[in-house]
Amino acid sequence: MTQGNGMRATLQRRMLLLGMVPRQPRRVSAPELVERLQARGLDTTLRTIERDLEALSAFLPLGRDERDRPYGWYWLADAPLQDMPALDPETALTLQILDAHASRLLPPSARERLAPQVARAREVLEATGQSSGLSLWPERVRILPNGPPLDPPAIPEGVFATVQQGLLERRCLDITYRSRSKNRVRDHRIRPLALVFREPVTYLLATIAPHQDVLHLAVHRVEAAALTEVPARDPDVGFDLDQLIQEGAFDYPEGDTIRLELCVSPTLAYHLHEARLSDDQIIEPEADSERSRVTATVRDTAHLKWWVLGLGAGVEVCGPTHLREAIAEELDRARERYQDCGT
Repeated sequence: MTQGNGMRATLQRRMLLLGMVPRQPRRVSAPELVERLQARGLDTTLRTIERDLEALSAFLPLGRDERDRPYGWYWLADAPLQDMPALDPETALTLQILDAHASRLLPPSARERLAPQVARAREVLEATGQSSGLSLWPERVRILPNGPPLDPPAIPEGVFATVQQGLLERRCLDITYRSRSKNRVRDHRIRPLALVFREPVTYLLATIAPHQDVLHLAVHRVEAAALTEVPARDPDVGFDLDQLIQEGAFDYPEGDTIRLELCVSPTLAYHLHEARLSDDQIIEPEADSERSRVTATVRDTAHLKWWVLGLGAGVEVCGPTHLREAIAEELDRARERYQDCGT
């Protein structure tokens, strides 16, 4: 092998090696690195990798845990991120948006691992200059709730991280839960299945051993949570989160699908032209009226009722009969209360 080829091989090996060393507190041993490099097709030896690590640690922020053999190597926790290749502004912007809007979706260990990348992304965007559209993007884009901005309920300290860890590691949790419907506090052993964020409430989907039915537990009502060593498992019939959501589990179902018929104002008709209720939605103008008739196949849920009631005088439910009567009854009760306030 010529000197040039030897230098290229050494550089390639060391670049791959650095990418395999984790950040503190994680660590990796030289024998593990040899196995990983050989799996990538590099023919190397333990002694070569040990020499590489010793040489690189002389000028890079690499640490070595000498408490046990084989020694564990790691990047120091406060080591600046080394970009190979350099982090481009578009990727930096993506990391910034992820940190701002999706941090709750990640378990603590993943957020911790991303912290150096997010800090580096901030530096990259700042370096593009104030006139750059990319650097201004986080300040010029917002996501607003559909309704009043409700503050999320307070979750007891430590509970959410423990719940995330149990879900991540597929381990059962021992929890103390305050039931809203029965207004009592009880201890349970649960098998965590999924987390669903429906603003402003975070829900933990779980089964309570030894039962199989999937429950929706509001995380802010979990007063205490502890990890166990017991493995968690899915229900015997399986678990599909997307199917559960599609079936209306988070819309408070009250029946099967219905053929909804609405008489709506011109403003609402225009809105439903743009944002449809269903794929089979039909909007037809009513004769001798400014209103339109909307028909669509939807699920019969409490959420549907709340939506209709929120539209006020802009909508009239024409069918089905049970929904029309339920809405009329609710409006009658509301009118009575407003009349009582005026006397």
